[in-house]
Amino acid sequence: MDPKEKRKKLSTPELESPCLSKKDVAITNPSLHSKVDVGEAMKKQNDVAMFLTEKVISVLARNFNFVFSPASINAYLTMVAVTSEEQTLRSSIFSILRSSSIDELNAVFHEGANTVFVDGSEDGGPKISGINGVWMDQSLSVSPVGSIKCLWALIKL
Repeated sequence: MDPKEKRKKLSTPELESPCLSKKDVAITNPSLHSKVDVGEAMKKQNDVAMFLTEKVISVLARNFNFVFSPASINAYLTMVAVTSEEQTLRSSIFSILRSSSIDELNAVFHEGANTVFVDGSEDGGPKISGINGVWMDQSLSVSPVGSIKCLWALIKL
């Protein structure tokens, strides 16, 4: 493969999920993407991820091995916000991720996808799978609203 092709960035984010179709996903308009300060948005989301990691370690996983993926949590919340028609749910996600809009969430998600997918392989790069990407305790429902409540409870610890 041509080295220039290896560095070529994706023009739109590609999502693979049995529950999301292309028509359900809001793709950021390139002109709107340029108005978003992606670096600042990523910093805010990384700060949230570090805060959550600190909470999990200090409260829940002090003497245990654990797996925690802030990137998966951000990706999951972004996908829920993009596909949800419920404004209250979107507002909660914006608050958790310190984001101001769907465009900002999409810009960060798009930047991450560009970085991950550009590996130069012939089949289009790595496939990211979210199998058990968000694990929920069996006592909790696996609805988007339930997931947000769980995150809020963790943040308030």
